[in-house]
Amino acid sequence: MKIVPYVIESFAKFILDGKTFYHLAAAVDYQQVTGKTGPEKRAAVIAQFKAMGFELAEWLLNLGIELAVAWAKSKAGEK
Repeated sequence: MKIVPYVIESFAKFILDGKTFYHLAAAVDYQQVTGKTGPEKRAAVIAQFKAMGFELAEWLLNLGIELAVAWAKSKAGEK
């Protein structure tokens, strides 16, 4: 078992709530294959997340996106 994805996931669940983090992680994962640039992906994730009805402070949403990206990369073994 890799420890880094577990630590990121645990922290994200603590800060955001598990359901919220998994929705964000799914949105981030979906955007990885779109071929968009980083800022375009971020904007699309924010739009998708807000369309689902989630309301978060912008700084918390940005933190969640960064945690979701780090979590996905650590699970894939990327640095």
